[in-house]
Amino acid sequence: MFGGRGARSAFTLLEVVIGLGILSLALLVLVQTQATSVLSTVEADKMMRATELAEEKMTEVLLLTEVEGFTESDKEEQGDFEDFGEEDWRGDDLDLDLQDDDLADFHWAWTVRRIDLTIPTDLAGLMGELEGSGYVPEDQIPETYDNSSLPDLSDYMQPEMITEYLAAYIREVRVVVWWGDEDIDLSEGDEGLPENAVEYVTHVINPTGRLNDPLTGAAND
Repeated sequence: MFGGRGARSAFTLLEVVIGLGILSLALLVLVQTQATSVLSTVEADKMMRATELAEEKMTEVLLLTEVEGFTESDKEEQGDFEDFGEEDWRGDDLDLDLQDDDLADFHWAWTVRRIDLTIPTDLAGLMGELEGSGYVPEDQIPETYDNSSLPDLSDYMQPEMITEYLAAYIREVRVVVWWGDEDIDLSEGDEGLPENAVEYVTHVINPTGRLNDPLTGAAND
């Protein structure tokens, strides 16, 4: 006789369709997860490379600033890394001789500019704020100390004169490296930077305060 105890019915069409649907959904999730993982790895690699390039470019700009000195006007440049490793300033000893097309997607921009310093002239008020904020430990303040005796610098020199005087000694150096086809404008500040960008900012000091002519490189006495 047929149809004994060991016999079992096959899957119905509905069960097969449901099973295929579940399998397709699982494969779709798996593919999307792998694609996201690959994209994240690529973006992380580009971010790391942009960081290294920004550090390299910052070193270059600092060396350039040390050689050329400060100028009255701000300086800025923008470009790509097509000749990276073969710049004239490297010389033969530092020529990297790179053969890497992966840098074709990266761009750089830098500025060296004067900064406007706000100098507090009310020394008594400044010391009072420092004491109240905890920057000056109370045990280091003499008992006979009276900050009201501190002079007001505006009695001796206008704040604008102090700012103008110190501006000759300090410059802000800003370097941005990014990848992609979009252009950026550093004059817009951080608002003009895309998400796929690395920014480095530092300040350099010129102890002499001497400014050079941007065309001749000679010092302006």
